[in-house]
Amino acid sequence: MSVQVSPLFREKHAALKISRKKAFAHIENQHIVPVVAHEFIRVAAELPIVFVKNNETGIFESVAMLALAPGQNLLVQDGEWQGNYVPRVLRNYPLALMEDGNNPEQLLVAMIESSPMVNTEEGFALFNEDGSESDFLKARTASLGETIQLAQMTKGFNKTLADLELLIPQTLTMTIEGKPREISGIYIVDEKKLQELPDEQFLDLRKKGLLPGIYAHLMSLQQVQRLGERQSKNATAA
Repeated sequence: MSVQVSPLFREKHAALKISRKKAFAHIENQHIVPVVAHEFIRVAAELPIVFVKNNETGIFESVAMLALAPGQNLLVQDGEWQGNYVPRVLRNYPLALMEDGNNPEQLLVAMIESSPMVNTEEGFALFNEDGSESDFLKARTASLGETIQLAQMTKGFNKTLADLELLIPQTLTMTIEGKPREISGIYIVDEKKLQELPDEQFLDLRKKGLLPGIYAHLMSLQQVQRLGERQSKNATAA
């Protein structure tokens, strides 16, 4: 099914509602999702945070691992989230922000109309009877804007790590159901190199408030084994 994204208009979408049933079905085959640096500590309590590199641009993106291989998702079952903390990028779907075709610097609230969550029968109304924005839509619009800002700040965070050459390719090895499994194609912070940074560079990281995020990422790598346990549990149940 193709994804249809269109700007939200009061006249066109006045009767629409957003159901929260099976709100995560759209990522059930997605094994990673972007996360912003401001949520690293919360995410790290449950999921591994790693970095992936766009081979065309060389830009790094911070992501949470939801499974150990592409095409899987161990955190979504029957369209429902099985963890405690939901990453910011997943909270506002099927609403999003898109560029205004007439003014590229202006962002418009848009909706993925092809989502089964969009309907006229049940859920949260987007507009009140008088045509004004509902509290639900106002809250989601504010959240979308904040997420964009945090994503921009996270790009700076990731660029700093890359510029200091702290991100190194890593293959994680673990045992699942008694068999070794290797996870490659990811990057992590080189802890040894971090500790060997000149004082001036290390202090700069501290002054910028980047150290908590770095240490949260390193601690989160312990959660890879938890994903393995989830996979083994699911296999046993099946």
